[in-house]
Amino acid sequence: MRFSLFFKIFFLTTLMSGCESNTSFNDEDLNINGEDISDIFILEDNLSKSLESSYSFIALGDSYTIGEGVNENERWPNQFVDVAYENGVDFDQPIIIAETGWKTYDLLNAINQTNFTKKYDYVSLLIGVNNQFNSRPIDEFEEDLNKLMEEMKKIKKNDGSIIIISIPDWGYSPFGESSDMIDISSQIDLFNSSLRKFASTNNLKFVDVTEISRRGINEPNLIAGDSLHPSGIMYLEWAKKIYEIWID
Repeated sequence: MRFSLFFKIFFLTTLMSGCESNTSFNDEDLNINGEDISDIFILEDNLSKSLESSYSFIALGDSYTIGEGVNENERWPNQFVDVAYENGVDFDQPIIIAETGWKTYDLLNAINQTNFTKKYDYVSLLIGVNNQFNSRPIDEFEEDLNKLMEEMKKIKKNDGSIIIISIPDWGYSPFGESSDMIDISSQIDLFNSSLRKFASTNNLKFVDVTEISRRGINEPNLIAGDSLHPSGIMYLEWAKKIYEIWID
C-alpha cells in the first residue's frame, strides 16, 4: 500500500473536519486517482477480514466426539482446534452436541431440540457405532444420515464446510477382543461403506480414522482406561488427520 495514499486520505479527512465555511477546494487539489480509490476499498476489505476473530466449529456425534474416558482437552474436537492453531488457523473452542450411547436417531432428536443462535463455519459428523452395536438396520442408518444432512445444512454458513468421519472399530480394543472381533469389523466396514457413499453423494469431505483405531489392539497407549474408547493420544492422531484433509 502506498504511503502517499494514506497522506491523501489523512489530508482529505483533515480538510473535511477542520475547514471553515469559506474554504473551497476542487478534485485537482486532492489528486486521488481511480487506482487509489481501488486501493482504499481493498484496504477496507482486508481490514474487515483481519477483524474476524476465528472460525466457528460444531462437532456432532456420540461417545467418540464427547470423548468418553478422556479429559475435555483430550477430545478430538478440542485437539483439532489446537492443531489448527499450531498451523496458524484460529478456531473458537468447539461446540459439541454428542453423548455416549447415541444412535443417529438420538442425535437427530438432540439437534431438533437445540435452539441454534448462530451458524457455523465448520460442521463435523461422527455417528453410527451405536447403530451397529444395537444391531439397527443399515437402511435406517442411511435414512437418518439424509435427515442429518438437512439439519447440518441449516446450521452451517452458506460457505461453510461439512466433514464426515468414519466409525472407529471398537473390535480392536481390549473390550472388543472379548467379543467376535471379525464380525464387529465386518459390520463396521458395512456402516462405513454407507458413510463413504453418503459423503460422496453430497460432495462432502470424508476422513478415515478406522485404520488408526485398529492399531489399538497392539498399541495399548491408544486406548483409554475403560479398555474401549480411544485415549487422548489416539484422538490427537485423529485431529491431525482431520486437519490435513479438512483444512490443510
